[in-house]
Parts: sequence; structure tokens; C-alpha cells
Amino acid sequence: MILCRLSPRSWWNPMSSEVLHVERRGRAALLTIDRPHAGNSISAEVTTALDEAIDTLERERELVAIVITGAGNKFFSSGGDIKQYRQLVTREQLKSAFERPRRLLDRLEALPVPVIAAVNGIALGGGAELMLACDLRLAAPAATIGFPYVHLGLIPGWHGTERLTRNCGYANALHLLTTGEPVDAEEARRLGLINRVCGEMPVVEAALALVERLARAAPLSLAATKRVLSGAYHLPRGEARRLAEDDFADLWLSEDHREAEAAFAAKRRPIFKGK
Repeated sequence: MILCRLSPRSWWNPMSSEVLHVERRGRAALLTIDRPHAGNSISAEVTTALDEAIDTLERERELVAIVITGAGNKFFSSGGDIKQYRQLVTREQLKSAFERPRRLLDRLEALPVPVIAAVNGIALGGGAELMLACDLRLAAPAATIGFPYVHLGLIPGWHGTERLTRNCGYANALHLLTTGEPVDAEEARRLGLINRVCGEMPVVEAALALVERLARAAPLSLAATKRVLSGAYHLPRGEARRLAEDDFADLWLSEDHREAEAAFAAKRRPIFKGK
């Protein structure tokens, strides 16, 4: 829930760390996993940095969307930090270590603003699972996406089986997981893993351009759209319909809807206030 208004640049620099660079780009928060020497792998430190960034982003009223990418042009993210995970030898250790990234991906899905993955390169394993937890996914033409768990004697560890099946269907998910073979950006788009392959401009710039388009929409409507679509997937049919009906009524009675009607009559662009 959005709690207060922060000044446009009050939190951006303090949020950056050695493993995660955070910056304001227009009305977007650009989060760059900054471990190119380790394939931008998701270490415990990266998980903590992303969690702390979300803690602040949840309170930012001016924010339209979050963009997540990887440093450099080779890796979006190569997945979990294998060096750290090799130390896990008991179920208790596994549960403790894996609960944090699982909760992080759930938090990304639950944010009221869209989260956009700008897949600038290779996304493997946990990196591909992070990508799937984002609402919208853009990819560079050279990007590749893979789930090589069977070659490690594993299955996805961060609830990726659910997200993969939801996005590309059972048969495609089964093929991707049982072969462990990566797919290129165009094939990923065909399967539903990627929304768009961005050949006309760098993928991060394409993601930021998308945020500019989203900024023209009514913020309450954007948040409700994400909420009811999530409900359509996760809630029983009756509950999902009631959620959509309630949100529709709230939006109809909102100040922003009245502003949109007035702007249409006056042939001008509406000025939305999120009320």
C-alpha cells in the first residue's frame, strides 16, 4: 500500500549498493543487478538489496513502474549464487536460504505498480525465475532464457514451475524443464515468456519508453488492472469476479474517472491525481 509522498530524488542514491544500482529515470525506478563478474547471479546480498529497495518503493507515490535489468550486456542473471548454495546441506538450511528469494519474487508480483524485466542477455535458472515474477518482460534480440535444472539434478526452487506453466502452458513448460535447453528471444516471445523483442533500441531504453506510456494512464486504474488480472489467475472464479466488480465501482466513482470524462468533453489530456 502507498503510504506517503517522497521527494522525487530523496531515496535513489541511498538505495544503491555494491550489488544493486538504483536510479530514477523519469517516473521509473531502474534496478540493475551489478555483479557482472559473477553473471549477475542472485546472492544473499542481492536478495537483501532488492528487498530493501522494495521497502522504499512501496512508499513512493510518484512511481509508475519498476524496471529490473542486469549490468553489462551478457547476463540478465545467471541465477542463484552457486558458491553460496553449496554450503546448504540440511532441509532447515535450504528452507531458510530459499524462503527469502521466494518471498522477494512474491513481493514483486504483489506490488501495485507494474514490474518490467529488461532482459539484456542470458537469463538462466533463478534469473529466469526472477524474470517470470515480473509483470512485463522485454528482451534484447541476443537474449537467451533457460531452465537447466535437470542438468543439476533439481527443479526450479523459487516457485518457477507455477509461473512457467501459467505463462506458457503445461506442455511448453514441461518441454523447457525436462530438456533444460535454452531458447532465444524470438522463441521465448512465441512461447509467452517474453512480451516483446526490442530490436529498435536498447532493451532498457525500450522499457523506460514503455513506462512513459504507462505514465499517461490513471494510476488507480493501472493498479486495479494488475490486481484483478492477478485475481483472475489466483482466486476462485466467484471471488475474482467480485474483486473486479468492486474495483470497477471504485474506479467509476473516483475523481480520476470524472477528470477523464471532463477532459474528453474538453478535448484535452486528463490530469490524473490518483484519487
